[in-house]
Parts: sequence; structure tokens; C-alpha cells
Amino acid sequence: MKNFLTLSVLATLFSTQAMAATSGTLLLQGVVAKKVSIVVTPESVASALNLEASQTDLKVASVNERSNSKTGYKVTITSANLGKLKRTDGPEVFNYTMKYGGAAVGLSSSAGSVFNNASTSVVNVNKDLAISYTGALNETMIEGTYSDTITLNIASN
Repeated sequence: MKNFLTLSVLATLFSTQAMAATSGTLLLQGVVAKKVSIVVTPESVASALNLEASQTDLKVASVNERSNSKTGYKVTITSANLGKLKRTDGPEVFNYTMKYGGAAVGLSSSAGSVFNNASTSVVNVNKDLAISYTGALNETMIEGTYSDTITLNIASN
């Protein structure tokens, strides 16, 4: 019985070696998910604009864009009041213009402005959002709070 067991072990060892290959492969693989994001960080002046004093390229926010999309991405900027600060309890408006990263932003239509980034590399960039306007004396405007809501969306191409 002991001899039979020894012969069985030896036969198994020799037959395994006889069937062994001379090379083998191993697949190593990982997946990187697509990630696009935008973070808007307002400046304190954004919610306390002095409408009596004219402003040129007043920074109202810093925007961080991030993307690892292999097809690039786009940022769409829209204005709830189509580029006007509107009195919250009335029809009066106060006009302004906007720049994003130094480029003019068209806010006069509901489609807003689209900024394309065709980069196929990883992107992590900060851009300034700035407004300009001609000040108006308080006595020439109806009292109240004038506001607009700006929306920035990011999406891969």
C-alpha cells in the first residue's frame, strides 16, 4: 500500500511536468471612469455689487474645470435674466456684460454661451468670471435688490 501511494504521487508529479507549458500569459487590466466637474467659488463682492460705481472686468468668481474625457468637454454659461440684474420685486433691470477666462460671454439668449475645450489630456484649470457695467446713481433707479443667477454646466464632448 505504501509503495502504491508513492508510485501514485510520483506518477502525478511526472505527468504534471509533462503537461506544463513553456510560457503563459496574464491579463492585467483596470478601468478609469470619465470625470468632468466644475466648481464655482464666488468672490464676496458678487453678492454686494456697488451699482453706483462703474466696473470693468470685476472678478466675481473663480471657476475650476476638471476633465479626463478623451473627447474634451464644453462649459455652457446661461443667465436667468439674459444678462441683466433684475429688481426682485419689479420689472426694472440693470445691464451688465460678462467675461469667462477673458473671453466675452453672450447672455442675451436662453442658450447662453458655450466654451469648448478639445483637450484630450487631463485638465485641471481655474478661470475668472468677471462682469462690467456702467454705474447709475441711486436716485435714478427704483430702490430694491437687483439680481441675476448665472449657471455654469460642464459636459464631455
